[in-house]
Amino acid sequence: MPKKFFTVADFLRWYTRYDLKREVHAWVRTLRYYLPILVPAVIIAISALIYIKPFPDQQTFLAIGQAGSGTDRIGKEFTNYFKGRGLTLTIENTSGLEAGLQGLNDTASNINASFVTSGTATGKDFPNLFSLGSVQIAPLWLFYRGETINADDPFEYYLNKKIGVGADGTVTNKIFTRIMELTNPGTGNRPNFQKLTHIDAAKQLRDGKLDAIFIVNSYDSEIVQSLLNDPSIKLMSFPLADAYVRKLPFLQKVVVPKASINIDAIRPATDITLLASSVNLLVQKDVHPAIQWAFLLASEDFYLTKDHFFNNGQKYPNYKDKTFPLSPIANRFYTSGQPELFNYLPIWLAALLENMWFIILAVFLVMLPIIYKVTGLRSFISQKFLWEHFWILRFLEDELKGATTKQSIATIVSRLEILDSAVSSTWVEDKDMRHYYNLSRCIGSTLSEAKKKLAQQSE
Repeated sequence: MPKKFFTVADFLRWYTRYDLKREVHAWVRTLRYYLPILVPAVIIAISALIYIKPFPDQQTFLAIGQAGSGTDRIGKEFTNYFKGRGLTLTIENTSGLEAGLQGLNDTASNINASFVTSGTATGKDFPNLFSLGSVQIAPLWLFYRGETINADDPFEYYLNKKIGVGADGTVTNKIFTRIMELTNPGTGNRPNFQKLTHIDAAKQLRDGKLDAIFIVNSYDSEIVQSLLNDPSIKLMSFPLADAYVRKLPFLQKVVVPKASINIDAIRPATDITLLASSVNLLVQKDVHPAIQWAFLLASEDFYLTKDHFFNNGQKYPNYKDKTFPLSPIANRFYTSGQPELFNYLPIWLAALLENMWFIILAVFLVMLPIIYKVTGLRSFISQKFLWEHFWILRFLEDELKGATTKQSIATIVSRLEILDSAVSSTWVEDKDMRHYYNLSRCIGSTLSEAKKKLAQQSE
């Protein structure tokens, strides 16, 4: 097999030694020509990059309420999920979810995500917040001591009795007040409504200082678990749960099955019907799309991988409570589910492609002709200098034909030699190489003719 004339290594070595410098020089000349266009184009590109924000540039702080609450457990699971995806989530304990919501709405606060219980706030009062949907339910627990009580309206039953109704401004207190006003209009604040923290209320209930306590919290919360597993404490049922749900749509009905708390002791002795609200996750509207996707996927992971006491046939997260507007990111999640990209790419990159696919597509459609233009520009650079030299050669040939003196012919010879030197130092694209050698031959022929004519003038 015959040896190749040259290898790829030979080509690269020769190109680096001879042509690279020529091409760079050609590009510098062209870029200098197009500089007025390039500067605005670069500014626009940088501005677009700043607008798109491909990387999460903010630290995420999630308000979860009091330590030991149900949302505390979710917050810890979310933290682990974020960490596993290369993201950082900082948990902020507050006096309650209401305090977390206020911190989320405060621009001076570092909180940019918080849980909120349905029925305690609406988007009208917090226009700068988006909802990512409900992540779990928060039952309304009414614990009491003594003989079993059967009352159609437990709130009316405790209207004049000592009952713990949650600290002032908390979710528990707000929902208690709202339901009490629904069933007993004009009730207002009464001295027997004890505004206590859950821990203090539970202690006073056990000590016999309270007849009952009302708590809005998840099944997993420490205070709820301690009361459910206390044999001296009973759980009130809500026989009119369907009517409550009809009047207050943010509520739903759930059931604590007979013996589900303690099957050996048959606790509770019968099915207990409860009311429940939902726990929603809110974020500030400017929270990065990657962070929003992380929250949504973490919520789904929490629902699918953890045991949940109440199985009310609903999948979480979901967008049942529509009092806050849904984030566009969450809307795509609930409409189309988790994009396949998240199974293969880092969450920030998958979120960027998912959130900006239409921009990326538009940029691609714009860039494609630009790429063709740039590659065409490379040919233009090569051809421009070739044809420029051809034009100069033709001009010199016309000059030579009309030259009649030795001085004028000598000048043309000198200019032809300069042209020949310029052509030899000019970069030419591969496909234009034939024009390069054609030009060199033409220059050589004209130069030979000029020197011959100069010699004749010297005789």
